[in-house]
Amino acid sequence: MPTAHGATGHIIENALPTAAQTHEVVKVPNSDVVLVSQLSNSVLVKARVDKDGQVVAVSAFQIGSASSQLHGLTLSKRFPGKVWLTLQADNLLLLVDPRPLLLNLAPRVDQEIKVPEGKGPHYIGEYGDDLWVSLQDSSAVLRISHVNTTNYDHYPALPRPIFVAQHPINKNFYSSQDNSAKIIKIDTATKKTSQIEIPASAGATPVGLISGPKGVWFTLLGSTTEGTGTIGFIGANDVVVPFKLTSQLGQNASLLHLTFDMNADSNKTLWLLSSSIINSKALDMIIKVTFDAEWTRIVSEEVTVMPTQQNKAHRIIQTAANQFFATQLATSKLVSFRTTN
Repeated sequence: MPTAHGATGHIIENALPTAAQTHEVVKVPNSDVVLVSQLSNSVLVKARVDKDGQVVAVSAFQIGSASSQLHGLTLSKRFPGKVWLTLQADNLLLLVDPRPLLLNLAPRVDQEIKVPEGKGPHYIGEYGDDLWVSLQDSSAVLRISHVNTTNYDHYPALPRPIFVAQHPINKNFYSSQDNSAKIIKIDTATKKTSQIEIPASAGATPVGLISGPKGVWFTLLGSTTEGTGTIGFIGANDVVVPFKLTSQLGQNASLLHLTFDMNADSNKTLWLLSSSIINSKALDMIIKVTFDAEWTRIVSEEVTVMPTQQNKAHRIIQTAANQFFATQLATSKLVSFRTTN
């Protein structure tokens, strides 16, 4: 049985400008600025943080109109320092220069791409010349070239695609569908799709989805009444390999998001976010999970319960070896979590 104990760390809950829904978070490379999207009023928050992750200054900027629904944020590799955004209601993809050196300077839009088919862009990811986008409102996945926007593929899916990730081995793309208990596979060679069933015994509601060791990893949020504390990965042959948390607080966690430790190759660590987003009884927690050398067995779990509960914890990122940030959707807060072990 995995060892279970509380994580050693320090939490700061930073207040942001008030919004009904605070969503995604990224840190601008080579800066001390964190960007946060607020969907409900389509605002991009620029927050300057100190060495402890405490917000020391903040500015907020309207992106589009108040009803444009700024949602997805992804750092660009092709254009270092710039960020891809989605405007869900406006059906737009934007490449933005956040201009982090001047906190009060509005972000500059450098490219605007209209979604050519489908609607409701949520997640956006950059893969070379291509953007992969989940179209939440029309239940589809879009691949579109940001170099030649007439070059695109539209893949109908089941309700509702949330994240998209490329498999590290077979190089195909997968998308979690939170209302369908299935994950869609997109074969990039044949452009055919298939559905991968999540075993009922594991749980339901796949949300978080990222590339990682041995495959594409996912979290299961569970239902409106219970979580199952389950994560898993899809191997190169599309077999689902689930893992069940066993610690007292982890075993029924409603797991929404995940990120691999930046030193995962050596420390075999995965970080999870448990959320009350659909289940008001669920605990909002950060969970550190350590695996064995082959990623076949969980060997330890460390749980940190956020001070503010029923915050609908939403996203988690790692920005340094001991520094993490998480968003609280319902409380307009940016959580700084610094580990000491």
